[in-house]
Amino acid sequence: MNLSDEIITQSPEATFAVAQQIGEQLTGGAVFLLRGDLGAGKTVFAKGLAAGLGIDPVDVTSPTFTLVNEYEGRLRLYHIDLYRLEVGACFGLGLEDLLEEKNAVVLIEWAERLGFVPAGATLINIEYRDDSERRITITERK
Repeated sequence: MNLSDEIITQSPEATFAVAQQIGEQLTGGAVFLLRGDLGAGKTVFAKGLAAGLGIDPVDVTSPTFTLVNEYEGRLRLYHIDLYRLEVGACFGLGLEDLLEEKNAVVLIEWAERLGFVPAGATLINIEYRDDSERRITITERK
């Protein structure tokens, strides 16, 4: 799978599988910016990515109230959720250090609230099409 694709999934399990395949290919230093409406499947994607890193997806929950959850697997995963923050309000929270960690994967839900796009980040847009179908657009930034 290329990191510049458009994929249509027909179920949460298929969305999970797409993310798991991506996670299995990672070697560290990756940043994923997830965008999509409530219920689009961002956390399902996060669980799949975690599974691809050797992390039990059952342990992965959206860090809406804690801001950052950290998981250890083949690579460290920082799962960040900016839903409760205003655009740009995350400056000074130390997220910049996480984004630069070379042996980790950073996945940010509600990434549009970050206020900037980190160099080399991969943009993941998950569009809700109906109860089961999602369009996942993956754009790798150089």
